[in-house]
Amino acid sequence: MAVSGLERHFKYRPHRSKNVLLVDDEQDLGWIMKKITKDAGHKLSYAPTLKEGIDKFKRLKHLDVVVVDLRLENENGLTFVRKARVAKKRVLFIMISAFGTSPVKAKARRLGVKHFLDKPIKVDKLLDIINRDC
Repeated sequence: MAVSGLERHFKYRPHRSKNVLLVDDEQDLGWIMKKITKDAGHKLSYAPTLKEGIDKFKRLKHLDVVVVDLRLENENGLTFVRKARVAKKRVLFIMISAFGTSPVKAKARRLGVKHFLDKPIKVDKLLDIINRDC
């Protein structure tokens, strides 16, 4: 029988566990993503604000991927990417948003964001990206 959707992520663990940083002001999403990434064999750190996200980004010694929301209360995920790029860590940036217009997506790509996922995010697609591109 074929394994599809989220099942394949939980049934077949990746060769190497990935370290993920999620920067999003939706705490429910942080809790859900922590559970899902753990079940898929990865480790997730969560930050609800841009400042906390930058602090964790700088502090974490090993980081594979950053998932950042475009809108963070009174802050902007693009600002996070700009500030994080200064640290020159080699990480994959994924931006998520319910407000991803074409100009915003183009600006994100110019800043180094490799993937832009629309909210509500499809968790299996996010896990595919993490497993494939990191």
